[in-house]
Amino acid sequence: MTMLMQRADGFADAVIDALSSHICVIDKDSVIVTVNRAWRNFTLENPPVSSCAGVGAHYLKICRSASGPASEGAQQFALGIESILEGKAELFQLEYPCHSPEVNRWFLGEVTPLRNRQRGAVISHMTITDRKLLELELARLASTDSLTGLPNRRYFLETANLEVERAGRFGVAASVAMIDVDRFKAVNDTYGHAAGDDALRCLAQVCRKALRHIDVLARIGGEEFAVLLPGTDEAGAVSVAEKLRQAVCKAQVGSGKDRFPISASFGVGAVRGGDRSVDACLGRADKALYAAKQAGRNCVMSFAAVPSEAQDTDAPTYC
Repeated sequence: MTMLMQRADGFADAVIDALSSHICVIDKDSVIVTVNRAWRNFTLENPPVSSCAGVGAHYLKICRSASGPASEGAQQFALGIESILEGKAELFQLEYPCHSPEVNRWFLGEVTPLRNRQRGAVISHMTITDRKLLELELARLASTDSLTGLPNRRYFLETANLEVERAGRFGVAASVAMIDVDRFKAVNDTYGHAAGDDALRCLAQVCRKALRHIDVLARIGGEEFAVLLPGTDEAGAVSVAEKLRQAVCKAQVGSGKDRFPISASFGVGAVRGGDRSVDACLGRADKALYAAKQAGRNCVMSFAAVPSEAQDTDAPTYC
C-alpha cells in the first residue's frame, strides 16, 4: 500500500511539474503543501515572492498582506480561495496584473477544490500577457486616428463626456476648442493629397506640443480637430486657442522648395449651466468656428462673441 501511495504521489508530482502554469496545492487551512516546477522557477526569478510563497507558507496571509497597485486583486483572490475552501464554489477565476520593474505581466488565477480526506485546493496561475497586450493594442487602435496618431472622434467623445460630467458634479470649468484647417481643399489641389496629409500631421504635432498633458487633442473628422480643456473657462480657452493658432502659423509643411505654410481657424465653447452636455458644448464651439471662418479665417472666436441671433441657429458648412 505504501509503495502504491508513493507511486501515486510521484505520478502526481510528475504531472504537475510538466505543466507550464504555476501550480500549488494548499490544505484546508490554506497552507501550501506542494508546488510544481514552474512555481519554484517563478519564485526564484522573483525574489520578493520566493521569501513568502514557498511550501509551508499561509496563502491567505500572503494575499491579505499584499500592498501596492495589485493589492485589490490579491484581496479578491483571497475571497475566492475562501469560497472554495468553504465549499461554496466549484471554481474561482480572476485575471490580474502582476507587473515587474522590467516588464508588464498579466495572469489568470484559478482555484479548484481538492477532493480528498484532507480537503484543500489547487491554485494555478497561467500567464495571459500576450493576450492582454494584444487586447490593449486593439483597444488603442480602435481609439486612434491612423493618420495623425491622435485620439479619434470616438475616444474624444467618451473622454469629453466624463469630463463634462465631472465638471457638472464639482462645479468646475471645462471648455472645448474646435480647429479647422483653412482652405484645406486648396492645399490638396495645389500640393497634392500627400501634402494635405502632411499638413494634418503637422498641425497635430504642433498643437500637441503646445498643450498640457491633461488636455485632449483629437482628430474628429477630415481636416477638423477638437481640444478638450479641463479646468479652463471660455476666456482661458480663447488664450489657449490663440497660442495654438500662432504656433500653427509659424509651422512649415514639407521640406526644401516644397515647403508651404498653413493656417487654421478656432472656435471655443465652454460647458455652461443650462445645457452641460458634450453635444451642446461642441455645438457652441462649432458656431464659434463658423464665425471665425466668416471673420476671415486664421483667427479665434468664442461662442460668447458670436452675435445672439447666430447663437440660436445652426452653423452652415464652412471651408
